[in-house]
Amino acid sequence: MKILIAAGIYPPDIGGPATYAKYLAQELTGRGHQVEVLVYTRAAKRLPKGISHFVYFLKVLKLARQCDVILVTDPISSGFPAHLASFFARTPYVLKIGGDYVWEQGVQRWGVRELLDEFLDKKYGFKIELMRKLQAHVVRSAAKVIAPSNYLASVAKKWGVKKESIAIIYNKIVPPVLLSRNEARVKLNVKTEEIILFSFGRDVPWKGFQMLREIISEIKREFPAARLVAGEVSREERDLWLAAADIFLQNTAYEGFPHQLLEAMSAGLPIITTPAGGNKEIVEDGQSAVLVAYNDKSAWIEAVLKLLSDGAFRQKLSAGAKSRANYFLEKDIIGETLEILEKVLLSSS
Repeated sequence: MKILIAAGIYPPDIGGPATYAKYLAQELTGRGHQVEVLVYTRAAKRLPKGISHFVYFLKVLKLARQCDVILVTDPISSGFPAHLASFFARTPYVLKIGGDYVWEQGVQRWGVRELLDEFLDKKYGFKIELMRKLQAHVVRSAAKVIAPSNYLASVAKKWGVKKESIAIIYNKIVPPVLLSRNEARVKLNVKTEEIILFSFGRDVPWKGFQMLREIISEIKREFPAARLVAGEVSREERDLWLAAADIFLQNTAYEGFPHQLLEAMSAGLPIITTPAGGNKEIVEDGQSAVLVAYNDKSAWIEAVLKLLSDGAFRQKLSAGAKSRANYFLEKDIIGETLEILEKVLLSSS
């Protein structure tokens, strides 16, 4: 097949959709398909909103006419231009949803304070409601919608997508190749006695880094050697900290399918996270992670102190996380995706 991947972001951009787009491009090419990747943040760089979408639309349209199918990785930045290009080029598109773009923008730019589940059931002003309708229209118009979790499938249904139009394909990561703990610590100048609590990802409000920074002083009262490393890091730094860390923390209010969590699991780190979104489909409380409510300071302090005090429990969580990660690492998401693309092509021919 000739496949155009219309991606909103792409490495070195940070985030699950970027990682997913790169993985798809590499694996589909490796299986003999002709793949072209067009990235919104590259194709329309530094242009004002609106103009950037129009420029991206023209580029997608040109490539869409030469392709069999368009695989879109977000509903607005690349999704809306790809939707229009699909219409004019008569090339079907399959849309992978990684979250609610309007909610994310609402939290970062438009003063939305509600978490996603509350946001979905509440009415807002003209701008947000218009964006919501646009997002829902783009998703509903796709030949097929791929959701990486049952949770995001339920979100798509609230947008009006029919159940039969949704395919659930859990994401897969390329497990990081890690140095030994000692080698990583030497590279990072970590002292032998330091206890590293690691949390990484996009520095957006719902990732909860601020609360972690607020509780570290309480943890240091019991464990003075504890040190928090939290926020955005490069991929090289991520791999070093995953190897050097003692515990992985993820105080998140929302996750569709968290790549960071799966990467920490594959590294065999004991994990404390929240039951938000797709997390509950990946880990089991007390077996492969400890689940704690988002931003609950006292509960987070208690959970961290318990893990630091109980070496046997840390080992149990580490083994459970690594075992659970293998389930996702062994999945053939490329084969599942190709099956969907082939069915879409058959139905459109």
